[in-house]
Amino acid sequence: MLFRSDPKVTVSGGPLASLAVGASDSTTFTASYTITQADIDDGSVTNQATATGTAPNGDEVDDLSDDDSVLENEETVTELPQAASIAIVKAGTFQDENGDGNADVGETISYSFTVTNTGNVTLTNVTVSDPKVTVSGGPIVSLAVGASDSTTFTASYTITQDDIDAGSVANQATATGTAPN
Repeated sequence: MLFRSDPKVTVSGGPLASLAVGASDSTTFTASYTITQADIDDGSVTNQATATGTAPNGDEVDDLSDDDSVLENEETVTELPQAASIAIVKAGTFQDENGDGNADVGETISYSFTVTNTGNVTLTNVTVSDPKVTVSGGPIVSLAVGASDSTTFTASYTITQDDIDAGSVANQATATGTAPN
């Protein structure tokens, strides 16, 4: 009798009633593993199966799996593609502090920043920088895949006469995060 076990999955198929000397079987036993976010963040899944059989004299024999050799017992490592990505949306709101409907020197623009993890790995130490203003808040310790944060980062800009003469204030912010790798 021959059977297989694997600590990460439930192995289906078998047992084999017998396996002749020198024979191999690659169709009886199968398993499927559901990838977790932790696996993707790690960049791979590592595991090892055990094959066990009974010799004619009743002795039990076993072997740990290897990914490419019947003579070795190295764990199988399945690489998982990682794609770190982050997006930022910056919104500016003119603050008409004196309520006259016009921009005046010394009034402000309030900025809010929404950062989104658009990749497939968890990001850490997420920060926002902006060459025109000092950004308050953060860093975000951890930003999960698909998650957005619109409350951590803010900034304020004081309007100048040059800004009023230009009719607008333009600039960009940058979001940065660290991928697990």
